Amino acid sequence: MAQHDFKVTTQWQGGRESVGQLKGDVLEEQVSIPSGLGGKGVGTNPDEMLVAAASTCYIISLAAVLERSGFNDIQITQQSIGRASLDKGKFKMVEITHYLEVKIDEAQLPKLKDKLSKLLQLADRNCMISNAIRGNVEVNIEPSLQN
Repeated sequence: MAQHDFKVTTQWQGGRESVGQLKGDVLEEQVSIPSGLGGKGVGTNPDEMLVAAASTCYIISLAAVLERSGFNDIQITQQSIGRASLDKGKFKMVEITHYLEVKIDEAQLPKLKDKLSKLLQLADRNCMISNAIRGNVEVNIEPSLQN
């Protein structure tokens, strides 16, 4: 079994009104509680990063699945929305929906339409983040094909 470690360092000083720091190999960002939840709203926040991780993982997995299936001249645009809810005093991410638009050459459009459902599911199964949250967060995929 192959393994890879992903490392980040976080720093926080003070209470919930403070602003912390996140530093990874490439990513460096301020973090705080979103203003909509009573925080500073500076930089990013864990909820946004969870949705971003799910979104980027899925789009990369989908691009790889499409490429391996012979669809090379593609462009994917995706908006992902995470829905959190408050239950018994605790927030939980309950759902992430990926709204994606795949642009493809008109000649390949019929072939992709036939295989799309299977390829979308395969991309979800290949996505490490989808695999990590499966059973805890519902992941929905809403595709649109364009030429």
